[in-house]
Formats: sequence, C-alpha cells, structure tokens
Amino acid sequence: MFVSDSLIFVELHKTAGSHIGRCLNKILTGEQVGKHNVVPPELQNRFILGSIRNPWDWYVSLWGYGCDRKGSAFSQTTRRYSVDYYWRQLNKEMGKNWLNPAQYARQMLADTTKPVALWNEVYADSGNPELFRQWLRLMLDSKRRFDIGEGYGFSPLSAHSGVLTYRYFKLFTNLGAQLYSLPDLANSSSLNDVWKQYGITNFVVRNEHLEADLIDALTSANIPLSDEQRLFILQGKNEKTNTSSRKSMDFYYDEESIALVKNKEDFIISRYGYTAPNIA
Repeated sequence: MFVSDSLIFVELHKTAGSHIGRCLNKILTGEQVGKHNVVPPELQNRFILGSIRNPWDWYVSLWGYGCDRKGSAFSQTTRRYSVDYYWRQLNKEMGKNWLNPAQYARQMLADTTKPVALWNEVYADSGNPELFRQWLRLMLDSKRRFDIGEGYGFSPLSAHSGVLTYRYFKLFTNLGAQLYSLPDLANSSSLNDVWKQYGITNFVVRNEHLEADLIDALTSANIPLSDEQRLFILQGKNEKTNTSSRKSMDFYYDEESIALVKNKEDFIISRYGYTAPNIA
C-alpha cells in the first residue's frame, strides 16, 4: 500500500501494483506501507486508488508466478502445514489479533487433506496448458477453498466466488471482520449491493488501460501532472515489473476453463466489462 496525504494506493495482487507504486513514488511524496495491506479506518477518508485485471488473464499470471516458485498462493498450496503461518500470519490476513480455536482447527484439518503432491505437479511447467487447467480446477473448487489459506475459505464468498473476488472485497471495502460473517456475502446476487454499501475505492485502474487510467485517476484526485510526469507514466507500458513466465492467456484456455472463471468471477467480469479469451 502506497500512502500519501492526497492518495492511498491499495495493491491487489498481480494487477500491476509494483509498476503503479513506482509511478506514484516518482510523482508524490509518500511511503510504501507493507504490500497488500488493508486501508485502516483512519485513512479511508482519503482518495483511494485500486487496480484490477481481466480475471482470465489474472489466473494465468497467478499460476505462472507459482510455476516460478513464487507467491503466497504457491507457498500455501504446496506445503502441508506451517505452525508459524497459523499463529503469526493467518490471523493478521483476516484482520484479527487471534482466531478462535474452531477456526485454527478448521484450517489445520483442511490442510491434513490438502493434495500437496497434486498442487506441486500442476506448477511443473508454465508452458503446459493442461497443467494450467488442472490448477484452475483446484483453485476454483469450493471443496479446496482452504488450501490457499489467507482466510478465503472462512468467507461466505468462497462458496460461489473465486480468490480474485475475495481479494477485491478484502482490500477495496471496509467490511473488515464482516468479510467472514456478513450473510449477504453468501449470495452472489447480493454482491453489487454489498459493494455499494461497503466499497471505498474512488478509482480503479484497469491493467489493460493502465497508463491512461492512472492519469485519469490522478486527475480525479486533483493531483496536477507536469508534461514530464505524464510522459513518465506513458513510457511505463514498456517496463513490466514482477512478471511471471508464461504465454498469453489465449494459449491456456478451453471452453470448460473459460466457463469456470466466468462463473466464479462474474462480479468483476460484469463490473469492468471483461471479455473471455479467444480460443478460435
């Protein structure tokens, strides 16, 4: 999370956050506070900027990053247990000082049956579309919702929506602990109403239109840009950071996997008008 007096940038994983943060650091006086942090209540009155990406492309990027043996999704799915994670990190990811005993027990029980060998297999080759499709089925299977950790399995969202929608609501709303208890989250048809009530972002940059959207966002935040600063942002399209090794998203999808993402990430797909990969 990038924090300045005039703007807060909330970094949703694999949505060009590193690049956007670098641009903001060049333009504004601020500081980087953690990475994928939730905006604390005392800062929510500032201009809140987020970023998003086509869900079909996002999943390919997340998987490709895991094929490079990187990222929290990879580390959580490919290990059986981590006592340190249970006691030091999981509670923080859920915005709590401590989890109750039943929650700890539920996560540990789920990890007992986690198919670690299979998870490791599907990260073996970033050039293999069948491995991606196997990984995607695991990632979006509600029975495996605890495998990725980070509290996803505890949220009512996990019954019908994918990890991207979960992270979107976690980072871009002021739901806080209600992310794990609000009854309306159990129904996918209620997500738009929940967003209207709890959403905190003033502008969300689309990865596919990053440079133009970022300039528009800064304009909306009443942050003046010099010609030099505009040029710096526009030149950023040639400088990718924190990338994964994989091909374009069209290479990996078939009709089944396209439909799977459509079903699980429909909130984001509909909200931003994203289109499916071309498999012709």
